[in-house]
Amino acid sequence: MDRSILFSRTSLLVIFFFFFCFEVVRGTTTEFGYGHYCDSVVHESEAVDEEFKVSPFPRRQNGYYRGGGNLLNRSSDQYYHPPASKVLVFETHHVYTTGVKDVFKVEGNLIFESSDYYEQSFSNRRGYYYSYWSELSARGALEFDFHGFWSRATGKLCMVGSGYTFTKEGKLLHLAAVLKLNDVTDSSDIYTIITGTMDSLYHANEPNYFDPISVLMFPLGSYKYTKVSTQFSQGCPGGTDFPKKSSLSLTRTRPVCDMFSVRGKAFELEYAMGCDSSKSCSPLGDGARYSPRFMYLSMIQCSDDMQSIRFLIEFPDDSTYMRYSSSSNFSTSLIGEGSWDAKQNRLCVVACRIEDASSSSLEKSHVGDCTTRLGLRFPAVLSIRNTSTLTGEIWSEKLRNESGFFNRIVFRDTDRNQGQIQLQGLKYEYMETDNVKKSCPKKIINGNSSRQYPLGYSTDMAFSMSIKGPKGSIGWGSSSPLAVGDQPYQMFPFLIPSSSSRPKSSDVDSDAGVSLLNISYKMRIELSSSNLDAALGPFNQSSNGYLEIQISAEGVYDAEIGHLCMIGCRHLRLHNKSTEDCKILVNVQFPPLNSDRKGSKIKGSIESTRDKSDHLHFEPLEFTGRAYYKSWAVESIWRMDFEMIMSVISNTLAIVFVVLQIFHVRRHPGVCPSVSLLMLVILALGHLVPLVLNLEAMFDQDSERSVWVRSGTWLEMNEVVIRAVTMVAFLLHFRLLMLSWTARCSEEKNKALWIAEKRGLYVCFPVYIAGGLIIGTARQQHSTSYIEKTILGCSRAYAGLILDSFLFPQIVFNMFLSSKEPALSRFFYIGITLVRLIPHGYDLYRVHNYVDMPDSYIYADPTADYYSTAWDFIIPMVGLFFAATVYLQQRFGGRCFLPKRFRESVVYEELPVDSEEQFPLKSSS
Repeated sequence: MDRSILFSRTSLLVIFFFFFCFEVVRGTTTEFGYGHYCDSVVHESEAVDEEFKVSPFPRRQNGYYRGGGNLLNRSSDQYYHPPASKVLVFETHHVYTTGVKDVFKVEGNLIFESSDYYEQSFSNRRGYYYSYWSELSARGALEFDFHGFWSRATGKLCMVGSGYTFTKEGKLLHLAAVLKLNDVTDSSDIYTIITGTMDSLYHANEPNYFDPISVLMFPLGSYKYTKVSTQFSQGCPGGTDFPKKSSLSLTRTRPVCDMFSVRGKAFELEYAMGCDSSKSCSPLGDGARYSPRFMYLSMIQCSDDMQSIRFLIEFPDDSTYMRYSSSSNFSTSLIGEGSWDAKQNRLCVVACRIEDASSSSLEKSHVGDCTTRLGLRFPAVLSIRNTSTLTGEIWSEKLRNESGFFNRIVFRDTDRNQGQIQLQGLKYEYMETDNVKKSCPKKIINGNSSRQYPLGYSTDMAFSMSIKGPKGSIGWGSSSPLAVGDQPYQMFPFLIPSSSSRPKSSDVDSDAGVSLLNISYKMRIELSSSNLDAALGPFNQSSNGYLEIQISAEGVYDAEIGHLCMIGCRHLRLHNKSTEDCKILVNVQFPPLNSDRKGSKIKGSIESTRDKSDHLHFEPLEFTGRAYYKSWAVESIWRMDFEMIMSVISNTLAIVFVVLQIFHVRRHPGVCPSVSLLMLVILALGHLVPLVLNLEAMFDQDSERSVWVRSGTWLEMNEVVIRAVTMVAFLLHFRLLMLSWTARCSEEKNKALWIAEKRGLYVCFPVYIAGGLIIGTARQQHSTSYIEKTILGCSRAYAGLILDSFLFPQIVFNMFLSSKEPALSRFFYIGITLVRLIPHGYDLYRVHNYVDMPDSYIYADPTADYYSTAWDFIIPMVGLFFAATVYLQQRFGGRCFLPKRFRESVVYEELPVDSEEQFPLKSSS
């Protein structure tokens, strides 16, 4: 009765709280009516029918905003610096016709986020936003629900709405705002920009108040490409005319829109000579404070025929570019529209300046001067001096003496875009063939000729590097082929070798020529600016204390010996000038495919061939890289399948052995109390802990490991089978524990058993604690994070070590009990010992035959036990010694391995006498 009353009162309290919150929210939304704030813009009218296709209101419209600093820029991250303009998304939910002609009722929501990360995540799918709500909220995401009216005649939209956020103290804060937008029209062109304001409906002295927000959007509905249709009918007037064959053409299946479908592309600008002192250099005009080094091109919209594009063209400063994200600073941005010129195989773009986009407001922004032109093309031939797959130029249509004129600027895509654009017909031309012949003579094979090395066409040729200089480790880098033979290197699909891929040289015999292959690389290196060679410093881009060096190289790869020798060109840049140092020799030695996986490393060097007196000469740089061959990865996938089978077999054998032990104690009831309870607890926990730690794998199919897909089967499905078997093993071990516990508690004369168990605890626990402290201290010396790696990681591995020595408590228990009882079945303690020791033998085999792939281990997981050459020898020896000790104890007595005088000792235990039936207990061997 009391429970029912309590339940009823709790239900009433919940219902009351729900209606209270509902009334608070409803009161907030209705407190500020539409008419008072918006009737002067668009009169309120009664909705009639819902319209589903109203061109100014697409389902989702991206935009930008400024202001609202006290509400939207409250990130707690001290390293987070929001850009000048932030992104927003306007979602249209419903549009209704009204009783007034050309007046529509609009309902939707406006979502703010102070980082372009939000725009990327939100553009994928609606569910993505919900899954990241907690993270976005912490970074400033805010949503308002709006309703209002739009006039087709005036292009004005006025809406009133509300939202909520949380204060720094965690209190709920209700917000109310009015949104006013201009130039919301049925059709738009390059000059059309939707601007407006959003103001708080609370007074400035109230905590709900926020600073005014200005809004800018590039409309997506019914856009007309007016500039490119009229001016570019005859190509790109004013652009440099390249031979048509020097640029790649596009096909219907690969239109120009697909080439820019990636969120944004970064380009490096190369200015003409003499631009250091000239005022006509910057594409931002005469009043620009700097000459930008980079240009950022992001697609806004693509036409229905996939041949015309709208772009936002930004010129961020160097620090903004280093984040490789758009700055959205419209005072240094252009809005453009382009069309593909199939006659000359290039993209022609008309760009217009965005005027009056002040640092404080976007409300008065408008499109102004449209005399800027861009031309982009995809070069048909790459070389060591031209490794860009997308190049172009930007120029001004103005006369030289006019204000705003600037000299023609060439731009090339950066390494960040590499691999995004790959077209059919792209070729590579080798320019350093003679120098390669002189610097890279054919090496003679020494030693084992049966070694196999990766093919030049495989994905094994790409690698990362750890750079060492004369004073030790100074940086890292990455290296990937640009071309193999005369074909561009592609990850997928693999290229088919062509006849032109092999170097044609009369100096190479036919047998050797089979293994030689022309190859070109792009190398990107970051070196610490401290203790760096002076010849490397002044010409490279500095960022966060590191210097970035880009090297393009070409040479010959010998697949017989796995040796790569190349001539490299280091790209130098100083004061917006670009030059090259092509006096560099690069040597790389790949490990054999059939080599030891553990110690296989890629080794190489980068050295200057200039005289030491030359100011561009630098000391040799050596590097190493870990080899991850595709064949090794395939073997590792097979290994994972094999480990799944081994894990199932291992747990199944554990089930069989524990069942045999259960049969053993049922057949000999008198031995059941003589089984160490601590040993059974350890064995039960050994199966329970993995189940608890990995419980989400049985239910959550979206975990990070779900990326492993083989033959259409999720890895988690196989893990479910493993955990099901583990669950059965745990239940049987727990059953054995209960049998022993019950038998011991039911024994009338069980004091000696409990005394022996207690003394075993006094011995085992200090040993376990001391061992954990010793190993933890040793691990701490090599750990960068004590809490994460030493405590958590070492604890799990140490628990595996305790499980490996599960017989230790039984040995101690037998010693104190001095019993000859065959408490354990031979099948049980020998079988479980082998189950625990076989993984260490397998690890010795695995480490020398499979590549190390973290988070891919299912059987003999290195994080769940101690696995190394030393441990894989010590643990099996100790395990077999413990099994032999139990065998001797059960045959000759618990103290058989002790000296004779200890073996025959008699122990008297004085116990407190509660009744006349209790007497001092005497136990003897």
